[in-house]
Amino acid sequence: MTNKNGYRIVRNYSLPLALGKFTGKVAAPLGIAVDIGTTTIALELVDRTTGEALSGVTLLNSQRKWGSDVISRIRAANEGQLNLLMSSVRKDLLSGIIQVIKAAGSDGSKIGFITIAANTTMAHLLLGLSCAGLGQAPFTPEKIKFPEISFYTLFDVEPARYLPSADCTVSVLPAVSAFIGGDVVGGVVAIGLEKKYGVTLFLDLGTNAEMVLAANGVYYCASAAAGPAFEGGSISCGTGCISGAVSSVRLEGSRFSYKTIPGGEVVDSLVGICGSGILDFVASALEAGLINPDGALAPVCAKTGIRLDPAGKVVLTQRDVREIQLAKAAVRAGIAILVESAGLDEADVSTVYLAGGFGLYLLEESALTVGLLPESFAGKVSAPGNTALAGAVAHLLDDGMAERCAKAVSRAKTVDLAKYPRFEELFIGSMNF
Repeated sequence: MTNKNGYRIVRNYSLPLALGKFTGKVAAPLGIAVDIGTTTIALELVDRTTGEALSGVTLLNSQRKWGSDVISRIRAANEGQLNLLMSSVRKDLLSGIIQVIKAAGSDGSKIGFITIAANTTMAHLLLGLSCAGLGQAPFTPEKIKFPEISFYTLFDVEPARYLPSADCTVSVLPAVSAFIGGDVVGGVVAIGLEKKYGVTLFLDLGTNAEMVLAANGVYYCASAAAGPAFEGGSISCGTGCISGAVSSVRLEGSRFSYKTIPGGEVVDSLVGICGSGILDFVASALEAGLINPDGALAPVCAKTGIRLDPAGKVVLTQRDVREIQLAKAAVRAGIAILVESAGLDEADVSTVYLAGGFGLYLLEESALTVGLLPESFAGKVSAPGNTALAGAVAHLLDDGMAERCAKAVSRAKTVDLAKYPRFEELFIGSMNF
């Protein structure tokens, strides 16, 4: 789908919430929804009266220079670089806002509301809040509820054509804890998890693998330190879910075929491989016998790595495979503990939502092949897309979203994986493919 300026719009999520509940000012009928991820930032310009997406953009988070994971950035913030980290993400966000307004050929004065879904660390860094409590046990955030703030208080800029109206406000979705942020809360509410029947598992596999198990009226929440592999970080040719990134890989005969993520512009060459493509690549390489069950590369490619394309722009190395093993073992162990803490078995789970760009492009078959998900989840996996962005959009379109998020937070029960002695045992047992 394209808008009047030919800008390609991809609404890569489902949004089941009923529209028509927006009661905001007609003078400022547009809003911008934002998902601030550790690796990428996604923005969408939305007509709040119709729900139509007018434009959208995804860009890399420039905070990556301080490290690819939240722990590195928390450490940097606590070592005196909080203002630099804050300035970095605000600069990215301002750039993205200008881009979506220009792409839609819109007037910034029509934008009266910006909603942001972010993990707890990203929210703290955006707002300039102390990260001291996030870096050490018991991991206590400075805040989990964030009051609305004026756009021009958050951004020290002068009003201009491609910037929001003078009375534009910014709202950041609430968090549950240090490692279960507003991105998860918004996503859970946006897909209507409270309305689902049976035992439902929500997985958002970013740098922190965040999990919510809905059972018996309770949201059991956990976060496993999976590292940045699922977002392309720590992978030699890895990148985020951006235009030109390899998103899927298949084995056709003795060769690999692949697809890349499309975008608003023509991409002449590969820019890397994102998380879903990496898991597909590993699964295909396992099928081809180029990776052994213990994760070791076959002798034929042990030194050179496994080439995806003839030019060798994307190569899977032994170190890459080890990173995937660590990440998927953390997730698999986390799922087992979360289900166990609810007094259930993995087979009791009736539906699995695999959220984010990672889930949108990943095939269930690959997740099962590499052991990221247990075999009992076969046929139960659904990919609702970028649910964090969907949550931010829902907040633009539904005046009751704030109350729904508050209720979701009140139903949450945090499960600290580090306190379970069996976690290490399960982690080690999940390393092999």
